[in-house]
Amino acid sequence: MTDATSTPPQAGVHLTGSDGGVSFELNLDRSAHLPGQLAAGTVRLAFQRGTEFRGILASLIATEQWQWERTDRDSNGTTTTHTVTEMHELQRLPIRLEGPGSHAAGETRDFRLELPIPPLGPATFEAKVSRLTWRLEIKLDVPGFDPSIETDFVVLQPTALLKAGVIDVAEFALWPSADAVSDGARASIALDPVPLCIGGEFGGLLSITTGTTRLQEVRLELRSKVKATVSSGLSEEITLWTGRVAGEGEFGGEKAMAFDGRLPETWLPTIRLPHGRSDATFHVILAKAMARDTHLVRDVAICSTIEL
Repeated sequence: MTDATSTPPQAGVHLTGSDGGVSFELNLDRSAHLPGQLAAGTVRLAFQRGTEFRGILASLIATEQWQWERTDRDSNGTTTTHTVTEMHELQRLPIRLEGPGSHAAGETRDFRLELPIPPLGPATFEAKVSRLTWRLEIKLDVPGFDPSIETDFVVLQPTALLKAGVIDVAEFALWPSADAVSDGARASIALDPVPLCIGGEFGGLLSITTGTTRLQEVRLELRSKVKATVSSGLSEEITLWTGRVAGEGEFGGEKAMAFDGRLPETWLPTIRLPHGRSDATFHVILAKAMARDTHLVRDVAICSTIEL
C-alpha cells in the first residue's frame, strides 16, 4: 500500500502517493457520501516504469469491527479474561477501470470515478466496542505485488433512513416531545430537530414537575449506548453533550426551561450492524449531594446528515 499525504477533509478530498513504480493522484468531489448515490471523482496514474497488469480496480470496502470477552481456564483451573477484537470485511464493491494491459514508463492514465454507494449503507460508525469503517482503494492487479492507494471514505446516516423505519429505533425516539417519570418527578422533554444530527445545533424545552428538594444542579446529558451484539459482547456509554439548566439550591414545583446545544462532529449515529448497534438517550439529571441522582430519560435518534 502506498505512502500518501492528504488534505484535511473539507468539501472534497485530494490524495497523492507512490507505490510499486506507480504515482497516484486521487480527487473526490466530497469527503462524506450519501447512501444510494454516486461518489464522484478522478484518479490519475503516472507510470514510473513499464508495468503489465491484469486490471485496474476501484473498490469501496466496508469493514466491521467488534469486541467481546473470552474467558480461558488453564490446567490449574485459573481463569483469565481477555478482550477479543474481531474484524470482518462486510462489503467489497469493485469497479473495473481498465482491463488487462500494460503501460510504458512515463505514460499517464486518467479515469473518472463514479462509485455507487449501497442504498442502505451501512453508515460510518466509530466507537470502540463496535465500528464500521469504509475505505476507497485504487489498485493495479499485478502478479506478485499490487500497487495501490487508499483513503478513508465516509458514508452518512441520513434522516430519511431513520424516519422511514429502515433502521429500527426506540418507540418515542423520533417524537418531537416525549415524557419521562422517575422518583416522583415528571418531565416532558422536547427536542428540535428530530432526529438530532452530528455536528448540528439543536434546541429543546424541558417542562418538569417535582417536589421541592435541594439539588447540586439540574444537568442535561445526551448519551450513546454502544453494544457488540454477540455472546459476551462488550458495551460502552459515550456522553456526546452536557448542559445545565439550574445550579445549586432549592428546586421544585412546575418549571419550563429552554436549552440549546451542538452535537460534536463524531461518527456516532444511531445504527444497526450485523454484530453491533447504538442507541441514544437524553437524560435530565437531578443531581443530589447525599442521595442517588434522579434520571428522567427519553430516547432519541441521531443521524449524520439532513441532506436526505
